[in-house]
Amino acid sequence: MTRFFISTTLALAAVHAGAADFTSSAAGTTAADFLNLGVGARAAAMGGAYSAVADDATALYWNPAGLTRVLDRSATVMHAAYIASSYFDYGAYAQNFGSYGALGLGVQYFSAGSVNETDAAFNPIGTVTPYDLAASIGYAYKFDSLGGISVGVTGKYIESKLADSAKTEALDAGLLSPAYLDGNLRLAITMRNLGRAIKYDQTPEQLPLVFGAGGAYRITSNWLVALDVDAPKNNNPYANIGTEYLLVGGKSWRFAGRAGYSSQTAQGITGFTGASIGIGIGYEGMNVDYAFVPYGSVGTAQRISLTYNF
Repeated sequence: MTRFFISTTLALAAVHAGAADFTSSAAGTTAADFLNLGVGARAAAMGGAYSAVADDATALYWNPAGLTRVLDRSATVMHAAYIASSYFDYGAYAQNFGSYGALGLGVQYFSAGSVNETDAAFNPIGTVTPYDLAASIGYAYKFDSLGGISVGVTGKYIESKLADSAKTEALDAGLLSPAYLDGNLRLAITMRNLGRAIKYDQTPEQLPLVFGAGGAYRITSNWLVALDVDAPKNNNPYANIGTEYLLVGGKSWRFAGRAGYSSQTAQGITGFTGASIGIGIGYEGMNVDYAFVPYGSVGTAQRISLTYNF
């Protein structure tokens, strides 16, 4: 099984890699970068180290193979306040059909807020509200005959509006290992945003393709640590690390403290950046999570998400 996991990983990484420049010299060469903002306050608080952690509806984004970890049904909604008047919203639903696999549906929406519009002579002619939208559908299946490895794939419709509108389609894929070391360790491989170029006014721009590998280890029943390493097409590789500590109150209440660090933002932003913190409160199947992410001199982002597992 381990040999299968490694060989499949290498094959996945080889797809499309020959056409990509995974260094800082490629910065600014892709469009629709909202696709890599990340979803869910729990994941954001853990620095984005989530490909081997996701076990709810957000798995559709982080690693579609993780949809098989949804116990029955899961729904998530998120709102993130970004710089100035921009914001990012997300909603997803996932359901596990047992031996038939698991299905997920999701929508991402990013608004840049109102932007002043001018004519060729720079005279103001009003305002425009640029936005980005992605609608996703994913499927995952757990292969018990291969030791419990899960494989998932997501198809996405992407629409972006600046001065002009553009549309395209993309594909995500992921692998998730069974639990090793007495059920405490999981490994993951992901690929996001493989698709056709998106065209603004007939000018094609590549999507922000990302290959990733991650792992999650449960030190104790209440303490989780995770690491993801991502290689984006439009910049240098970066690492995300995160941790979560869970406190259980009574039979139904749960309280979580989280922290993380991503070297991605540290590559191009001055000031205190890269770190993240957050908290979570859960009661039975309901979880409310909050994350605070500073972006140095640029500003801060705050996320709140509600997840219901039922």
